[in-house]
Amino acid sequence: MSSTVITIIVIAVIIIIVIAIAAFFVSRRRRMQQQERQAEARREYGPEYERTAEELGSERKAERDLRERRERVESETEPLSEESKERYQERWDDVERSFVDDPTSALEEADRVVGDILKERNFPTESRKEASRGLGVAHPGVVEDFREAQQVREEAISSEGGGDLERMRQAIHKYRSVYERLTRE
Repeated sequence: MSSTVITIIVIAVIIIIVIAIAAFFVSRRRRMQQQERQAEARREYGPEYERTAEELGSERKAERDLRERRERVESETEPLSEESKERYQERWDDVERSFVDDPTSALEEADRVVGDILKERNFPTESRKEASRGLGVAHPGVVEDFREAQQVREEAISSEGGGDLERMRQAIHKYRSVYERLTRE
């Protein structure tokens, strides 16, 4: 073998090693960036991120879906007028007053009040799932309260005795946290 062939082989091996090292570092950097994006999405969307990732089977798909939903919700929703806020406050006060005498009806009315606020603010309300999904990206801190309160409400309606009074009381508090968040802005 001539020295030229050996030199070419050595240079080729060095190039291959440099390319392999560069590919390793590029791949590592991409993984780190992906992990950072996922951590940011977890902080930003809270439990809605995990729920969506499980539903879609991919964290990358979940991030994209959540961002698209948030953009759509933020572009379509509107704040309540002062008159609407006052009207909803009166309705909410009625919910709390009626809880002692008829907790199941109070839960139903709490759900209607929150649902009406969502509609007036132009959140997606075609179904309970869509309402939760819209609320989940706009206000991830209260969406689980909303889902849990709805579940307790449904249990109370379906049971003849009205359900567990303590769980119903907690559900009213959860609806209140959603109500307060939606009327605050």
